[in-house]
Amino acid sequence: MACHDEEVPSDMPEVLEARAAYKAAELEAIDIRFRARVRLGRACLQERRALHKTQQNVADELGVVVEQVRRWEAEWREWQRKHPDEGP
Repeated sequence: MACHDEEVPSDMPEVLEARAAYKAAELEAIDIRFRARVRLGRACLQERRALHKTQQNVADELGVVVEQVRRWEAEWREWQRKHPDEGP
């Protein structure tokens, strides 16, 4: 990556390397959080089915609004649709 592409003087290669590492870590963190939400959605859905609970029951137990449980479960269903043979 050229220094001028990053708007950093070419005599600052350590800054470019550190910035690239920061960006990579940021993307990794986004992926980690996404996969954790997917796993949470799967767990909510499994618990609701196994224990015959409603989304409201789960939301109350977790201290969140029911819409949050819906979103987590929707992310799980979307993951299953896109990655049927792969876990989060």
